[in-house]
Amino acid sequence: MIVFDIISKVTQGAYMHKKAYKLNDIDKILTYVPPIVFLVIYFISMVALWGVEKHREKSQIEIYKQQQKIIQQEYINKYIVSVEKNVNKSIEKVENRLRATAEYLKGLTDGTTDILDREKLIQKIKELEDKRQIRVLLFDDRLNIWYGNSTIEYIIKTILKGKRSKKEILQYMLASSNKNTLKWQDTKNRRIQLSYFEYNKNRHLHIGVFSYTDKFRNLTTTAYINAIASAIYNPQGYYFWLYDADRKKVYNVANMMEWKDISYMPAGASLVPIGKYNLSIGITPTNGVLFSNDNKTIFDIKSKLRKRRDVLALLMTIALIVMLLFSFLFSKVIKSIFANYERIEKKKNRQISKLKERYELAVIASNDGLWDVNFKTNYTYFSQKWYDMLGYTPEEIKSYSDWIGLIHPDDKDRVLNKIQEHTLNKHNEHLISEYRLRKKDGEYIWVLGRGKVFVDDDGTPTRLSMMSMDINDKKMADEKMQELVAKEVAKNEQKRKMLIQQNKMAAMGEMIGAIAHQWRQPLNNISLILHFVRDNAKDPEFVKNKMDDFVERAKMQIEYMSHTIDDFRDFYRPSKAKATFCVNDAIKSTLAIVGTQIEKNKIDVSISGDKLMVHGHENEFKQAILNIISNAQDAILSQKSTKGNFQGKIDITIQKDSVKIYNNGGIATSEVLDRMFEPYFTTKFEDKGTGIGLYMTKMIIENSMSAEITARNYQEGVEFTIKGLK
Repeated sequence: MIVFDIISKVTQGAYMHKKAYKLNDIDKILTYVPPIVFLVIYFISMVALWGVEKHREKSQIEIYKQQQKIIQQEYINKYIVSVEKNVNKSIEKVENRLRATAEYLKGLTDGTTDILDREKLIQKIKELEDKRQIRVLLFDDRLNIWYGNSTIEYIIKTILKGKRSKKEILQYMLASSNKNTLKWQDTKNRRIQLSYFEYNKNRHLHIGVFSYTDKFRNLTTTAYINAIASAIYNPQGYYFWLYDADRKKVYNVANMMEWKDISYMPAGASLVPIGKYNLSIGITPTNGVLFSNDNKTIFDIKSKLRKRRDVLALLMTIALIVMLLFSFLFSKVIKSIFANYERIEKKKNRQISKLKERYELAVIASNDGLWDVNFKTNYTYFSQKWYDMLGYTPEEIKSYSDWIGLIHPDDKDRVLNKIQEHTLNKHNEHLISEYRLRKKDGEYIWVLGRGKVFVDDDGTPTRLSMMSMDINDKKMADEKMQELVAKEVAKNEQKRKMLIQQNKMAAMGEMIGAIAHQWRQPLNNISLILHFVRDNAKDPEFVKNKMDDFVERAKMQIEYMSHTIDDFRDFYRPSKAKATFCVNDAIKSTLAIVGTQIEKNKIDVSISGDKLMVHGHENEFKQAILNIISNAQDAILSQKSTKGNFQGKIDITIQKDSVKIYNNGGIATSEVLDRMFEPYFTTKFEDKGTGIGLYMTKMIIENSMSAEITARNYQEGVEFTIKGLK
């Protein structure tokens, strides 16, 4: 509807109050606007370039600083690994000293024989503790502590936080500490204590030697201080320093080899924790390296990005000059094109004026109403014949939008879409449409519009010329004819339904025989039950114990007869409206109607296939199936009359959208296959058939079920196929 929207806005005067641009105005716009736009884009691009490059400079400097931090981190890690080797050697010395002390005490305990010797042993142990900075624990197999009760209490209080008793600790030592080194860690205060145990079998005595809790922290601190002082692991341009979090002091913070209270961290420093002792090692670049290397690198980054920014700015300036030059050349070309176009447009207008004159002469001769709209000038012309046809005056209908307002609401979208399609389809020579227009008295008349939309080289509509013919009388006659045809079709449909019902009634005689046969057995049973009840009615024992049973049997026979009547009544009730039903159930219900006759004639019937749901008239479909089965039964009985012990069969196969019904009642001639669905065609005697059964079957399948039925010779008989069920 794009073209129509432009046409409608023009004709409704949407642009009447705006400036009408000439080719000269457009030429000025194309000459001056592009350079201004290019300059604005250039200015915005320069500002964006400056911002992006500043951001790039900041990012690269930040990346460089991060890289320096990573390098410092690697230096610290290597430094820690190197120093830790010395720490581990010191710890091994402590372990060896503990082991030697334990073995020495084991020898002393061998000479302890009485209480006096025991007191001398304890005195000797105290001297060793003071001299070697250790603690000793002695206890026997019965967990009696000879010496070192304070050591056990310290472990329970600081290491185990009071969660274990003395007995539990001694049992643990008894089980796992012989000739083993154990670590006792105080996680809160970050302190570690080592112990080594020996066992004197002769005295049944356990000897444990413990280091002081600060021993290993002091070893670690000393190792790092020695490494810092020697500077053997220092990378070029950096120095290390040690931070003690417990003491709040730092060693060598200003590369001065002394402890100081910490009040600040060195600029550019990196800090890494050491083990479990609340110590950290730091690294700081020397002033010379920081000044000469870092500042020089940052200066190089800024210089490189500044050169890049200058080059990009130069390229953008060159691009601006090229675009301005192109704009100048383009405006020259546009001026030439517009001048040529203006000459062509004037020539076309002269040709259109001549065509309009000829067209008006043709309109006068045809006696049709003419109207013409020029979309460029917004002028619409209506001929006097067109005004007379609708009863309006030139003052009442003046524009294209007025004409749109006269179109019947039900026809408006269709007519406007047709104009749109005709405008866009250049291969469609003429526009032809029938629609209704409102007369001055309010009534609508049918008109036949014939014309053409003229477009320029760009496909924009410039003109629409139409001839309008009054076809109201012809249209009314056509509508009346359509009503008559619809009535005849309805009558024929009614006749068809009556014919179906008559076909059902024609088969009523056969059905009554089937009902009589189905009722004969239950009636005989009811008679026997009544006679038996009458003969035993005076027997109290029978009345008490068996009377209800025989009455119930009689009721069952009566219900069976009632169910039979319901089946026949439903079958013969005409279908009122289409509904969805199961083909399998419909076929089984139909077979129940003629089941007695089929059993009587000893015909085998089989049903196979999938469940199929369809939409249509269920009872009429049942009638069609019944007609096919009845014809199959007649054909099989005909074979039995000539072949004696002939076993008839009817096979029903239900597939995805079709039903196949096969019988072995003999093949049919080509004439019978060609004509079997014609009305009143029969191969039976006049008193045996009417010839409308299969015809009605075809009508039901095609009209009521919107499907198709065919027949063919297959094996020993005929196969009917109903396909297209849905």
